[in-house]
Amino acid sequence: MVFRLKILLIVVGMCISIKSNAQHLQDLWEKTKEYYSGFDVQKQQILLAKQDSIAQQIKYKPQVQAQFQQSLSSLNGASGSFMPLPGILNMSGPNDPIGGSSTFNHFISGTLNWDLVNFGRKGLDKDISSSKIEYSKLQEQNFIYHIQQRLTQRYIEFIYLNVLNEWFEKHAERYTSILEITKGLAEAGIVPGADTLLASSSLKNVESNLLQIKGKVAGSRELLKEFTKDFNSADTKITPFLEVIDTKTVVQQEHPLFLMKRNEAESLQLLEKKTKRNHFPRVMLLGGLTNRSSGITSDGYVNPNYSALYKDFANNYFVGVGVTWNLQDLFNSRSQVSSLGLKIQNNEFEQEVIQNEIQSHIAQLEAEIIASDAGIKESNLSRAKAEEAYLLYKARYEGGLINLSDLLQVQEILLQTERQNLMAYLNYWNLMISKSYQQADFSQLFTHF
Repeated sequence: MVFRLKILLIVVGMCISIKSNAQHLQDLWEKTKEYYSGFDVQKQQILLAKQDSIAQQIKYKPQVQAQFQQSLSSLNGASGSFMPLPGILNMSGPNDPIGGSSTFNHFISGTLNWDLVNFGRKGLDKDISSSKIEYSKLQEQNFIYHIQQRLTQRYIEFIYLNVLNEWFEKHAERYTSILEITKGLAEAGIVPGADTLLASSSLKNVESNLLQIKGKVAGSRELLKEFTKDFNSADTKITPFLEVIDTKTVVQQEHPLFLMKRNEAESLQLLEKKTKRNHFPRVMLLGGLTNRSSGITSDGYVNPNYSALYKDFANNYFVGVGVTWNLQDLFNSRSQVSSLGLKIQNNEFEQEVIQNEIQSHIAQLEAEIIASDAGIKESNLSRAKAEEAYLLYKARYEGGLINLSDLLQVQEILLQTERQNLMAYLNYWNLMISKSYQQADFSQLFTHF
């Protein structure tokens, strides 16, 4: 019963450990989304696109203009009348004024201009704006995959350096052990004292490399803090780095780069439709109100005093329908439509190029990953045999059967073999990162680490 309980506890502990390993990179990504300010920049771009959309629709709402003016003016009358617009003044009076030669004027006006019929241009502008908003969202999604790629690369690089650090520490222990053996053999007169110096020199060389690696580990940790400020390296597990994963192809999603190009095509098509309708006229509802007065009385007397301004007011209004038709647009739209048609055709070619590039890269990466996986298996065998050879040579040296130089040579071969073994794993993970970006799916890596 006790034995079964121990087995159960071990299994539970392994499951917790595996879960911790699998979720660590995912947790790091969740922290990155909360901390990294680059995501705020992307969200701001989406908000700007939405604001532009609102601005595009405002021009189809009633356009109201108003003006207020009070002025002192001379008089030079003429028959006829008109409705002054903002910034246009109307000053008139009798040809032979009685009284003063100038008087005060008061004028308030408001005009309204509202597109009644726009031949679908309003709806197309709305669709174009929506397309731009969607493009901003696709840019954000591509940015997310880009950050996931950088985060995963830095995280795996950090694990690689930690594994390398551990292995160099083991090599330092091996050289320390060799140094102790040489001291004992030298004291017994079995080997020359120079062996101790040679072993000590080799140990110092490994310790020097170990210090450099520790510096790289610290630098790699700081790079990760760019994405998440509270990165805790103590929680990092190095075991997943030395375990390859199933190289099956996940269900490939359409990459944001391709979707962005397709979105551009949709925007161009909408713009082409709108351009074709630019040669239609604008049909507008017009309206206006005015309130005016001056120092000129109804019998033609010109009063130069300011107080006379408020004695006689005139109020007017008008309502009507206007049509504005820029005939030049009949010719401009044809040229613009032709240009847009060429851009749409070019966009279709670009879509095909991007799609083919993504497919080619995925096929290339899958072939390299398969070869890298096979290479890792061979590298593991090479490392195991090199370690076994080192142990045999060490035993022979302790027995006085070989020289120290032979043992150190085998030790150096083991060191290089282990380092190449680690590089094989690092190359494998870099290929997996590139493949995940091309497939727009980092779930395999987030699950494994």
